[in-house]
Amino acid sequence: MIIIYHCYGGAHSSVLSAGIHTNRLPVDRVPSRKEILKLPYFDKTESQEIGIPFYFGKDEYNNKVYIQGMGRAEKIVLNTLDSFLEEKKINKNLVYVQNTLKKVNILVRIGGFMSRGLDMVFPGRLLTVYGLQLAYPNFIGLVRTVKEEISIAYKDKI
Repeated sequence: MIIIYHCYGGAHSSVLSAGIHTNRLPVDRVPSRKEILKLPYFDKTESQEIGIPFYFGKDEYNNKVYIQGMGRAEKIVLNTLDSFLEEKKINKNLVYVQNTLKKVNILVRIGGFMSRGLDMVFPGRLLTVYGLQLAYPNFIGLVRTVKEEISIAYKDKI
């Protein structure tokens, strides 16, 4: 199965969620700033890369996990993905797409805009990380839900 975590720019909440999903981040505590900052792609995605899925890693069940920024075009990107899967005769149930933006707080939004939008990387990155740390339990819950739903999907196939 392919799991795609997406957010606005593909630089913060999707990366954090993929880090939890692939067990690069803990589920029993809030990670340190250093742990979050060393995640691949964290606060690195450029605006011209929005819409491009980036491979993040595999989970414990060998599912491929991707991150993607969708900007303001979420509906368009999801429609394109559906059309592509249909065209290529790929079962849509083999791709799980999860929006992570609903779990971010105002600190993440402001910090992300400062870092990626205004090129104020240092203060924006610190604010984003702090906001993600405050919201971390919400992201653990999101990833748990994704893993549970994927597990149910596998059981339905058997």
